Amino acid sequence: MRPLSALLMTTTFLLVAGEAAAQARIFCCDDAKGRKVCADFVPPECANRAYEERDGQGRIAKKYNAPLTAEQQALRVAELAKADAEKRKALEEQRRSAALLANYANENEIDSARDRALAAIEKNLQQSRSKLDEANKAKKKLDGEKASYKNKPLPAQTKSLIRDNESELRAQQAAIEAQTKEMDDVRVRFAAEKQQYLALTGKKPEAAATDAPAAVPGDASVKK
Repeated sequence: MRPLSALLMTTTFLLVAGEAAAQARIFCCDDAKGRKVCADFVPPECANRAYEERDGQGRIAKKYNAPLTAEQQALRVAELAKADAEKRKALEEQRRSAALLANYANENEIDSARDRALAAIEKNLQQSRSKLDEANKAKKKLDGEKASYKNKPLPAQTKSLIRDNESELRAQQAAIEAQTKEMDDVRVRFAAEKQQYLALTGKKPEAAATDAPAAVPGDASVKK
């Protein structure tokens, strides 16, 4: 009969050996010729290739993908950028939808907001047209003064006034064009907002007139 101490040592040795075997790691991959290559370190043949990490009992512990090629990396970056852009677009659409529902009780309020925006631009447009008229009157006067000199050199002051007048004409014409375009943009934007609002609420265009509750005769809560 084996001494108890010998049995304990044997048991301990077996446990340690089993634990060491379980903790051992083997790395395997298929090389360029399709042959399985394994070692207790990542074999050189596995460089830039997918490989597996196995435990001491041959079970797969982890898998490693092959590094992406330059083309694959570029494609991956493009895919991530596209996904990010789509996510931002979706979030912006959600924000705009929430703002529409929060800002307007019905489509008539959208029309009123549009008309206020157009009125503000129209005011600036009228001012630009008025300045353009003044600049054209000044140009007519300067043209007459310029013609009076015929073949004589123009005075420096007259030349300066002509340059300033030409600059003013260009500036006011550009302002009128910009303000006219801005008005068109406002109409398009509010038309799109109204369409989106109707889609969100499921209302029809003519339904807005019935949105406001009818006044009840004798109801003290109705403001006069």
